[in-house]
Amino acid sequence: MRYLGRYDVLAIAARVLRCDSDDVVRRSNLDAIDRVLDGVRLTGSLAESAGVLLAGLVRARPFAGANRVVAVAVVLQFVSLNRAELQLEPVTDVDDLLDRIAAGDAGHSEAAAFIRSRLEHHPVTAEDLQEHLEIDLLDGLGDLLQDWWRGDPMYEKFTEPARQVIVLAQDEARRLDHVYVGTEHLLLGLVTLRQGVASRVLADFGITAPAVRDLVVEIIGRGRSGAAAGAIPFTPRAKSTFEFAWGEARARDADVGPEHLLLGVLHDGDGVGGQIITKLAESTDEVRRKLEKRLNWRRRSEDLVTGMLAEDPANTWTTYGRRHHLLAELNAVLEENERLHEQVAKLRDLLRRHDIDPDS
Repeated sequence: MRYLGRYDVLAIAARVLRCDSDDVVRRSNLDAIDRVLDGVRLTGSLAESAGVLLAGLVRARPFAGANRVVAVAVVLQFVSLNRAELQLEPVTDVDDLLDRIAAGDAGHSEAAAFIRSRLEHHPVTAEDLQEHLEIDLLDGLGDLLQDWWRGDPMYEKFTEPARQVIVLAQDEARRLDHVYVGTEHLLLGLVTLRQGVASRVLADFGITAPAVRDLVVEIIGRGRSGAAAGAIPFTPRAKSTFEFAWGEARARDADVGPEHLLLGVLHDGDGVGGQIITKLAESTDEVRRKLEKRLNWRRRSEDLVTGMLAEDPANTWTTYGRRHHLLAELNAVLEENERLHEQVAKLRDLLRRHDIDPDS
């Protein structure tokens, strides 16, 4: 299921209230919106999620003016995002439900039952999905996401290879004529980077750029030629991937690297990137375990060298340069060691397939 984020809701509110993004931010209770959206993510079915969303927004009144209208518009967008349609006729029934929710006589369960009885699901097609994303991301939402990316200090914590992944992801989106950058494009960026732990782990599971592109086209389809001109916004799922990667990096006291971006893609198993990894590697959990194992091994090695260097009481630029140089050499040695380890593992597997004991 695809979820709305804070900026999605604000973009919808801005259109309903006919104001710009800055104005709607000032006029909205952002904490209340976040609490409602957090509750939505704890639900299971589409009707239940929409019920929590509707009841939460009506009761919390996070919007200054036309709160009920905005709440209904947000629910309609959420339902549409998940390839369904909500029938609102007769409107008097909707008004009655909203009155009861506002008065505290009805809650999310009643709202979910109401929505379930009027919900029509539609089959997903590549053309529909592309058109839907184009409307969502270009009609105000894309600008909000791009502003978030430029202004958030999180980006300053991204390593150069991680930034290269994002540039590659944007290139892949343009190559497919897509009007957005999603988790599938981030996965393509990780694969095509061809350096670092994340790229090697994906290669170990046979996840290659051509295979990923084929599945992207199979699942989503190509966009219309020329549709991806100009700046390409990130989807809410891509944004969530960045946030999760940032959290993983902070937990490890590190800057955000490609390996943390891969952890973010793996975390969102319902995203297209996660679905593709599941198809190609069969188990995202196995990919995650192998990635974390390599990260932990490398971290222990780096900590050992850093600890040895820290024992030097001198605090000079020479010492700093020596430390930086040795850590760079260590990374090169670790990467070479990983490649040798992979080659040995493949050789041992080859010997076993020919009934030869590699330990004999």
